[in-house]
This record gives sequence, structure tokens and C-alpha cells, in this order.
Amino acid sequence: MKRGISTAGLVAFLLVDLVLVYLALRPPAVGTAPATPRGVVTSAPVATVGAPAPGPDGTLSPTTPRTAPTGSTVGQRSPRPVRVLLAALDLEVAWRATVGTCAAGGARLAISVDGGATWDDVEAPSATISRIQPLDRDEGFVVGGVEGCGQDQFTTRDGGRAWAGPTALVGAWARRLDRPTEVTTPQSPTAEPCEGDTVIDLSRTSAQQAEALCSDGGVRVTDDGGVSWRDSGQASGALALSNRLEGGVLATYVARVGVEGCDGVQVAKVTQGADPVEVACIRSVRATGGDVAISVADEAGWLVVDDRTWVSGAGLTVWEEA
Repeated sequence: MKRGISTAGLVAFLLVDLVLVYLALRPPAVGTAPATPRGVVTSAPVATVGAPAPGPDGTLSPTTPRTAPTGSTVGQRSPRPVRVLLAALDLEVAWRATVGTCAAGGARLAISVDGGATWDDVEAPSATISRIQPLDRDEGFVVGGVEGCGQDQFTTRDGGRAWAGPTALVGAWARRLDRPTEVTTPQSPTAEPCEGDTVIDLSRTSAQQAEALCSDGGVRVTDDGGVSWRDSGQASGALALSNRLEGGVLATYVARVGVEGCDGVQVAKVTQGADPVEVACIRSVRATGGDVAISVADEAGWLVVDDRTWVSGAGLTVWEEA
């Protein structure tokens, strides 16, 4: 009897042992996950397909290209130094010039005395031209170089039929065609109004005061003949600059493109610390950097885009193509 009980106990023990072994070795149930100790984060940031993954400090890898931001269309067309110069005397008279190049010359000069309806070509006195200035209907001067990008002065008293010069340039303003970051001023032959940035255009009101348009759309002004410069406003998309005194106060105007609401060239007034204010919009005109020029005089405004000309009265709000 005792032997039978012992045998039954041994069998029961073996059955229990087999059950324990099975439970220890069976695979985990599908859909379960091992427990995670509290306080330990195991999940990693999920990277979107096609997007760069951030580095440990949250920044993007410098070798990973980024998508350019989208949004405002202002200033999408790249500005470049003006190749066309424009200087208006009044509603009837203006001079227009093509600057030429330092290597090949090729400067051209034309004068209009009928409000831009016609332009009469005159023989340019120099191979390059960096400034033009009519003083009255027949008299004026040009800054340019007989060879290369020199800066001398040439004057006329008969509407460009004859020229005197070259004479040394003294006390005058002009862009440097060979050094796009520099301008010549009454106080310095190598002023940098844009602090190393390219100068797109230059406009003066006196021997002491002038403004420069920089390639980033910034406008800089000097009141001491070019010794020092300060910010005078910001106009993204500006391709050309002009200024005048209104009631003894400097007024700054630009011709700009890529402006929402103006499908063409916008004439805008620029003031430091404020957005440019639209004065007029010349619609359906495609303009590119370098081929646009604007000039505002006491009684008139002139705008040139390639070979087309627009003229406005003193208010600059209504423009008519000549």
C-alpha cells in the first residue's frame, strides 16, 4: 500500500514539474510587449519621409538641403546695378544714357526735349558713363572715362553737339562702374554706402546729401558729402532710386517690381522705419534689374524701362507713356 502511494506521489510530482517547464518555455502571446521600466523612454522621434532628421541639438544637418521658404513675392527678380541712367530737368527735358562696360566701352547718350516723345542720340564724350546731369535745356555734364572706367568730367553748352573736357572730377557724385560696392563722393573717391554690398543706384540732392540703393533693398543716406552713411529706409524689389527736396525735406522714391497688387512697376515712396507707400503702379510692364531708371524733379517724374518712357507731373500719381 505504501509503495502504491509513493508511486502516485512521484507521478504527480513529475506532472507538476512538466507544467512548470512548459509555462517557462512557451513563447509570449501575439500582440504583447515586454514591460518597460518606469522612467525610461524608448521611443525615438519619427522622421517624415523626405524630411531631414534633426540632430542632437535640434538643428538640421548643414549638408542637408533645405526647401526655400515661400510667401511674399516682393523682390523675387534679382536687382543689379543700373545700366540705364536717367536725369530729368522738368516735364520736357531729360537725358538718358547707357553706361557701357569697362572693357569694351559702348556708352550711349540721348536727349529728349519734348517730354520723352522722341530721343535724339548725341555723341557720347566718353567710352563709359557713370553719371549724367542736365543743368538747363542746352547745358549739362557727364561723368565717365575716355578709356576703361576712368572718372572724368565733360561739359556741354549746346545740347551735346560739342563737349569740353575731360577735366578732373572734383566735388561730384558718381557710381564706380569698376567697383560695384563703391561710389565717388565730394569727400571720398572710394565711399562704401552699402557697407560692402553692391550699390544698385545713386541719387543726390546737393553737394552734401545723397542716397544709395543697395542690392538688399536698403536705402542709405549721407548728409556730409559721403563721409558717413545711415539707414534711410527699406524697399525690397527696388531696381532704381531717385530723390528730391519737398518743402525742404528729403523725399525718396524707388521703382520696384514683384509687389503684390501691382502687376508691373511700382513707384513707391520710401521712409525710414515704415513700409514703402505706393504712389503709382505702371501696369503690364515687365522689368528686369539694370534696365529700369527713375528720375524725379521738382515739376516732373520720368521712368524708363528698356526703350519705353513714362512721364508724370509733380504729384507722381498719374503716369503717361510718351
